[in-house]
Amino acid sequence: MKQEIERKYAVDNLPKDMKIERIVDIEQNVIYKDINTMIRVRKIQEKYPNNKVNYIYTLKTKGDIEYNNNYNVAKKYEIENEIEKEQYEELAKRKISNTINKIRILIPIENNLKVEMDVYKGYLEGLLTAEIEFQNEQEANKFDKPNWLGEELGYKVLSNRRLAEMTREEWQEKVTKEFIENNQKVISQLEKDYNII
Repeated sequence: MKQEIERKYAVDNLPKDMKIERIVDIEQNVIYKDINTMIRVRKIQEKYPNNKVNYIYTLKTKGDIEYNNNYNVAKKYEIENEIEKEQYEELAKRKISNTINKIRILIPIENNLKVEMDVYKGYLEGLLTAEIEFQNEQEANKFDKPNWLGEELGYKVLSNRRLAEMTREEWQEKVTKEFIENNQKVISQLEKDYNII
């Protein structure tokens, strides 16, 4: 079982000379959840550098999860397995909340870390976040974010698990008007300069 340690940020602007390692289109459905566990299935369509499709079954559990007071560092345990397209389609029919659609852009940064920038679509259009996954909690706690990333968003409100249960109006009430306006500006730049969206 893999331990997943992450921090989540707003995106203030795009880095100069942004290097893109990978772009994928993600369709995600939650098929089970309780207070400690979530099971989801994903269709991951790679757009760059290759053009392949994977289907992933993921179990996430809190285990002995410990959050700081702001829920900034999320520590979970995760088991992932690749499944067949037919299995994905069958399981996705059993979804218990909204389907999340997003484009994920993988951007390498210092110290062999990578920013996973997520541009959400559908009812979450206008939402833009960035996550960094770490090897351990010490690395996560001493992380000094690049200046193009904005405020720390934490996981209490804007986790995918919670977003899947919200309406458009509900998630927009959790953020500021300025946050959404800035996201639109960055998303427009991604479309104009990188033809991503």
